[in-house]
Amino acid sequence: MEKKKSGFSHDSAQTAYETGRAYYDAQEYDRAFACFLQAADAGHTDAENCLGCCYEAGQGIPRDDKAAVNHYRHAAWHGNVFAQYNLGNCYFEGRGVKRDEKAAFEWFRLAAQNGYAIAQHRTGLCCLSGIGTEKNAREAANWFRLAANQGDTQAQCDLGSCYFGGKGVEQSAGKAFRLFRAAAMKGNAEAMNNLGYCFRFGHGVRKSERRAFRCFRAAARRGCAGAQYNLGLCYATGHGVQRDEQQALLLFERAAAGGYPAATNLLQNLRTAQTAEASDE
Repeated sequence: MEKKKSGFSHDSAQTAYETGRAYYDAQEYDRAFACFLQAADAGHTDAENCLGCCYEAGQGIPRDDKAAVNHYRHAAWHGNVFAQYNLGNCYFEGRGVKRDEKAAFEWFRLAAQNGYAIAQHRTGLCCLSGIGTEKNAREAANWFRLAANQGDTQAQCDLGSCYFGGKGVEQSAGKAFRLFRAAAMKGNAEAMNNLGYCFRFGHGVRKSERRAFRCFRAAARRGCAGAQYNLGLCYATGHGVQRDEQQALLLFERAAAGGYPAATNLLQNLRTAQTAEASDE
């Protein structure tokens, strides 16, 4: 933003931005928007990014995806990493702009290169799956590592999965376990589930069905469908806990409702078997 309103200093812009954040956190979106607009007009790129967020969510202003893109782009071109990432999301989802995976990747990568951990993780996912760029597991692992080193728990979990499967790195169950544990200790449910799997089958750690059960239970309580399925298996087979078929069925149903394919298939097989038994009687 080259132009600034006369008499409106950088300190004043910062004050307006911080006031806007306070209003935003208090859900007073009209006042927040006005403050962000004032600060953005004075060249504050974080405020410009927040204007984009307000337009995208319809907070303090009618929703306008194209206006959101314009604000994100303006801030992004001036080096704001949050706007760069948000603009990448707009391109990825086709909101306010034509869907373009390659453009999305370029903006994610730019934000990642500028040190934004969430963008580093997202760039890694793109490299791993070939979204907007060629598949490159090694490059994906490198981006996951950068984000993981900044404490991003999902990046720690995904880097652990790379080590577990030897994708882009030399396979190491021990390193996978340590990364899963680090992310799990910070509350990442997927990592808790993966940690449970390591304990269940002795990958990178001594086998412990009881500890596996506890990990699956902790992750299941946080809504992880995979963990609900694995916890159901524990109850169904009596691994790490007393066998309880009713509890197992309940957990399989929750996992299926959460979109976990293995749970859906298992329930379908159970129903097919029950139907066959009924017809034989």
